Amino acid sequence: MRTYFKNIIFTKTPLNGYFKFKKKFQVYPIDLKNSPRNINARHFPCIIEFWVDDKEIKPIDAIGSSSVNKMIAKTTAQTNKILEITNLLSTLSNYRFFHYRNPDGNWSMPIPETVSDEINNISSQWSISLFYYPNMATDLKINEFSIVKSVPIKLFPKQFYYFYDPVENSEKDITFPNNIELAIENYFKLNANDKIVCESAIYQFCNGLDLYSNMKSLSFISIVNSIETLVNHEFKDEIIEFECNDCKSLKNSTRICKRCGKPIWGVTAKFRDFLFKYVSSDPKAKKVYNSIYNIRSKIAHTEYLISGENYLNWNFDDKTEELGLTHLKAIQLARRSISSWQINRTKKEKSI
Repeated sequence: MRTYFKNIIFTKTPLNGYFKFKKKFQVYPIDLKNSPRNINARHFPCIIEFWVDDKEIKPIDAIGSSSVNKMIAKTTAQTNKILEITNLLSTLSNYRFFHYRNPDGNWSMPIPETVSDEINNISSQWSISLFYYPNMATDLKINEFSIVKSVPIKLFPKQFYYFYDPVENSEKDITFPNNIELAIENYFKLNANDKIVCESAIYQFCNGLDLYSNMKSLSFISIVNSIETLVNHEFKDEIIEFECNDCKSLKNSTRICKRCGKPIWGVTAKFRDFLFKYVSSDPKAKKVYNSIYNIRSKIAHTEYLISGENYLNWNFDDKTEELGLTHLKAIQLARRSISSWQINRTKKEKSI
């Protein structure tokens, strides 16, 4: 048995077309007449529809009431499915799909659509991050996928998609790469272990997107870690023998130092080899890979922070712009890595 859900999610670039992946889910522009709107809003509501198999609803025993436990179990399965699909779309496209998972409370001030002197008479209110209006639950009830009256989301060739203006903008429309269906299809075909690894990489990547505006250094680490998660899985069978199990000094390794011939972990080399295999083996790419990994290492192991972000800093220069561009390159590199790995991992399994 399946239970169908219709939920409101958000994007930072307007969604003006629909996308349906087989019979699993679809996203499309909001079609709810009574939903709130504001021309100043920069979180754009849209609709996601999907279904959850009854087998995915795991019994829980949170409190004494069985009816409440069933409701919580169903809501948990629903939320997890939204997270999976929105994170997947955020990774494979250039745009962040999300929902308000934890409605935190904060002081806020309502902003009228037309700002005038009257704004001086408005007081702050204690609010929670929640999109709601009366009878919304009734509007969201479905028993099957809705028939969508909208144009399809535009598709662009993957070899250009991740390079051409991949920045969120309220004046743009969301588009997808032309191999997104293949990537999603192969994601759902991954074996159980590979899927756990891929979900972890996607989760870390989306953390990097969400931290991008306010915590750039942590964002950079999360983005690179999303690639490293796949790197470690790719080379998990490489043999390493320890000289000492306590300090982990190496006795033997499949990788050796080119200068002295001693065994090494080869962390940076594995990172490059992975990207050579799944993204690009162009000699110019090596410089980009090294630059990205070096910044990651500096943040993780030294006092280095991107643009000294621990304090306000208005000293923007060429170096600041270069770091910003490298950060964007790291984001797009992770997107290309995860997408390519999903597609080729399934091919690899078929050939074994």
